[in-house]
Amino acid sequence: MIRDIFAEPWRENIGTDDWVILQDRYDPEENLKYESLFALSNGYLGIRGSYEEGTKITLPYLYINGVFDKSETFMRELAALPNWLGIRLYVEKELIGVENCEILEFARALDMKQAVLYRHTVLKDKKGRITKIEGRRFVSRDNVHRMGIELLVTPMNYSGIIEAENIIDGTIVNFYDAPRFKVKHMYQTANERLGEDGVYMETATRDRHLHVGCGCRLEAYKDGQPVMGNRMFNAFGEQAVEFGDVHVKEGECVRFVKYVSMYTERECPAYALHTTIKDEVDRFAGEGFGAELEKHAKVYEKMWQEADVRINGDFELDRAVRFNIFHLMSTGNETDDRVSVGAKLLTGEEYGGHAFWDIELFMLPFFSYVFPQMAKNMETYRYHLLDAARDNARKNGFKGAQYPWESADDGTEQCPDWTIEPDGTCYRCYVAVYEHHVTADVAYGIYDYVKITNDKDFLLNEGAEILTETARFWASRCEYIPEKDRYEINQVTGPDEWHEPVDNNLYTNYFARWNLRYVMVLTEQMKREYPDAYASLAEKTGLTDEEVKSWDEVQKKIYLPRKEGTNLLEQFEGYFDLHDVVIDKYDENDWPIRPEALNHYPKGETQILKQPDVVLLLHLLGEEFDKELIKENYDYYEKRTLHGSSLSPSIYSVMGLKVGDDSRAYRYLRRAAFIDLLNLQKNTREGIHAANAGGVWQTVVFGFAGVSIEEGILKICPNMPKEWTDLTFRLHYYGSWIEITVSGDNTASVKLLSGEHAKVNINGSIQEI
Repeated sequence: MIRDIFAEPWRENIGTDDWVILQDRYDPEENLKYESLFALSNGYLGIRGSYEEGTKITLPYLYINGVFDKSETFMRELAALPNWLGIRLYVEKELIGVENCEILEFARALDMKQAVLYRHTVLKDKKGRITKIEGRRFVSRDNVHRMGIELLVTPMNYSGIIEAENIIDGTIVNFYDAPRFKVKHMYQTANERLGEDGVYMETATRDRHLHVGCGCRLEAYKDGQPVMGNRMFNAFGEQAVEFGDVHVKEGECVRFVKYVSMYTERECPAYALHTTIKDEVDRFAGEGFGAELEKHAKVYEKMWQEADVRINGDFELDRAVRFNIFHLMSTGNETDDRVSVGAKLLTGEEYGGHAFWDIELFMLPFFSYVFPQMAKNMETYRYHLLDAARDNARKNGFKGAQYPWESADDGTEQCPDWTIEPDGTCYRCYVAVYEHHVTADVAYGIYDYVKITNDKDFLLNEGAEILTETARFWASRCEYIPEKDRYEINQVTGPDEWHEPVDNNLYTNYFARWNLRYVMVLTEQMKREYPDAYASLAEKTGLTDEEVKSWDEVQKKIYLPRKEGTNLLEQFEGYFDLHDVVIDKYDENDWPIRPEALNHYPKGETQILKQPDVVLLLHLLGEEFDKELIKENYDYYEKRTLHGSSLSPSIYSVMGLKVGDDSRAYRYLRRAAFIDLLNLQKNTREGIHAANAGGVWQTVVFGFAGVSIEEGILKICPNMPKEWTDLTFRLHYYGSWIEITVSGDNTASVKLLSGEHAKVNINGSIQEI
């Protein structure tokens, strides 16, 4: 058992092996990957899994969700905040650390069950002194302003004095290891004692001067009594450092505990940050590390009751799926509807912490079924930024609301106009200019959230307003071509992204039509059944019957390209005229190998895709297509998709099951589930792939368990892989909380855990639960 590696007092609390991600050797070249894998978040903040003593290769980032800054950069991005992790221990000026000593024993482990990061090291310094250090840390989910570290330090073959430094490091910059892009988003406003003991640092964002405070105290205990002596505080530039020392005896354990608290000006006035944080640290220390950890663990116990997916018969995949769920649910926020979930969660700096279309299509279904309040907050976040989307549409010459490709805290477009490569070369970035399908994706997210949760209040108010404005955008975005008597959407990029811009991308055109049709039906229903809500909508948006009538004319004539006389849908107008290149080789991780033909043609001149485009459309709006058409298009586009995005494998897994390609579907699920754990795309260092994590959950639940909602009834039609003996998970569905168990023979049972009775369709048989 992995738990047997770690300190005896903690073993009974550590999860069994199916709950634990283990690092069993130290390799500095792997530091950045494990910093992402071992990141801890609580919805409010997230901190990467760096070492307390520091290492040469590190990106020691701490983020608070919603704290963005621009400064000299080309976009508002999550600001790297002062890092409170620092604890440095010395014996006669020799640092006890993994890069300063010979490593005799080493292990680190993420316990997903309780969201705790453990370490076990036995280190030998240059003079032969051996020190054992056991550690654990957490960021509290019970009180999101509390974080803690506990180290059990035992001198194995010496006695003397251990000197300790408690550090808050304010020197941290974004793009810490990228010289060309380094930027300092925070300026220091205070560096001082927390109280009689401890350190306090206050910083503020450089553009809008949002203040952030951090305070911490390091204590040392023997036999439960405090023993830290000779405390001194020093402000070394942008580092706050408190010194103390402890007399130690050979074989005698000293317990070091770091109590930490953080607040921003959003939660309390700037003038009160210091006193608020000091009081929080004092209460934390008074109540004890263990007491707060216990409350934190109870929150995670409840969260896992909602979120766990149990796959029996496939141990490694079971754990990998749980890993993806862990990071996704750890970042969701159940109390703040002005923040969302970034593309790298709170685990890394790539994409600046921005919200993309990934939210609605890949992450939102998980939250809607499992944590519906978090899902509602994510949807309300979009509503808060509706005025900014209206401004964006006006700026670009359109009506209604055009949602930005990349969204931060104020809803303005954050996608840069230019991309700078590490070597200094630049190229124009047209994503925000052409990839307009994000506006339809936001609309689809509302539809999907309401379909799952039955939250009619949201639909009739905030949702209807967003949907109306997005439909208005599409009506203005479509261009009437008189000689062809049709509406087109030209100069646009679809989800594929390797072909930009194109005319009449099928995904975009189809969803523009869907958005218009859905709002037309919704407004008619509101007139009949909810006249007050409709009157309010018309007042807010200026919607008229004449405008809706004009939408009907547009949606009827939107051009949807396909190969004439066949079932093949054309990804965009002219796609079938490109060089036909297919993928026929795969590497040792079952990842497609770039075809040789791409050495002769640019990607944009071939039919090779970055990620699903037509197939994604068939996944989301599959009820509008017959099975034969879906299969033919899956077969065609699967051979031409290089999976240059982490969003790709999960969609092909779900769709593979729909068309009977079961073996390939299982392989695609494995690719998706292990993308970060095995660093399959060589970029885990940048953070966890959030959308992929949502896609993994969808693949298991919608794909292999066959869950869907049809005509308001939950349908379960499993297609289990031979590797699984059974599968169990829980969902919220129309006010009921249910547990679903699927057996290897594709039979299923449903248990009502709470709420009203509900109807379910299991393999074609309607049952009441």
